[in-house]
Amino acid sequence: MEFSKLKVFKSEDLKACTNNFNKKNFVGLIQFGKLYTGKIEGCMTGTEGQDVMVKIWDKKSEYMAFTYDEYLMVKEEVEFLSNPTMNGHPNLAKLIGYCFEEEVKGVVYDLSPLDTLHNLMVKDDLNWLQRMNVILEIARLLKFLHGQDKPYLVFNINASHIVLNQDFMPKLIDFGLISKQDIGEMSTQKKQIIMRRQCDDPYFTLLRGNNWETSCEVFSFGVILLGLIAKRTCELEKLEKPDLVLDHLMHVWAKKEYKPQCSLVHKSLQEDWGYHAEDGIAITELGMRCIEFFPTNRPNMKDVVERLESLHIFQRLGDSRPHKRDKRYHHNAM
Repeated sequence: MEFSKLKVFKSEDLKACTNNFNKKNFVGLIQFGKLYTGKIEGCMTGTEGQDVMVKIWDKKSEYMAFTYDEYLMVKEEVEFLSNPTMNGHPNLAKLIGYCFEEEVKGVVYDLSPLDTLHNLMVKDDLNWLQRMNVILEIARLLKFLHGQDKPYLVFNINASHIVLNQDFMPKLIDFGLISKQDIGEMSTQKKQIIMRRQCDDPYFTLLRGNNWETSCEVFSFGVILLGLIAKRTCELEKLEKPDLVLDHLMHVWAKKEYKPQCSLVHKSLQEDWGYHAEDGIAITELGMRCIEFFPTNRPNMKDVVERLESLHIFQRLGDSRPHKRDKRYHHNAM
């Protein structure tokens, strides 16, 4: 995708397609802004009207460092998603265009969202196979990003930054900290941005001064994996007692609960079609390895994908997974 093929929207365009950022169009909060559903009329894109998702940056976000601005974030995201290597990846949101005006700074994705992964986890709207598919697709995306000549690091992988489309396919939609540099390097500006603690790697935060590498994202992936199988979400901002934050972190809870050769899969999920007891133990062990404190004890994403693909549920479904999903795995079948 070339820059010239992207639509340059005006702030009035984004207001029009989201009903003036109506609360009925609101999807969720992300680290640096907000997500909305929208409808782009054909006159804006030269095509028939289509459903889209709009992401806008919010200057008031508590995570926005005073030295970092939306312009650079928009520019970096557009460059990243316009890269021919990235364009068309099934787990990256497809970019239609962007808006960079004083009033509104945002991007428009060719995406009809079901909801954010975080919201679906809170609503408990996913069954076992849907959760496993999401885990595998996210793992494949990270394997792809880490497998480039110079690995791409997303830095802020969490359930709020992943959106599922109407086919339950996960799409990464936040790239505010995306970086393609030598492993371990991160710009001074980005280091100043406050990270969300839910998926934050304690080893690199406490001991390495945010000099992150791919193993940090393995840790974040492990937090998402364990949250999905255990039906646990971490909403620190809603805690009445801030001193209990540590106990609510997914990796802290998991390490307290885990016992070798045991499963952390929620009992209700163990009753779902496709669940296999050996898979429950295996994926729990994989999640625990991903959140090991020392990075050298964590697997890389290539190993993670191989372990996931060897599970009974994926061996059983094989190449027919999309067809199975169409037949069985929507909300009314849960």
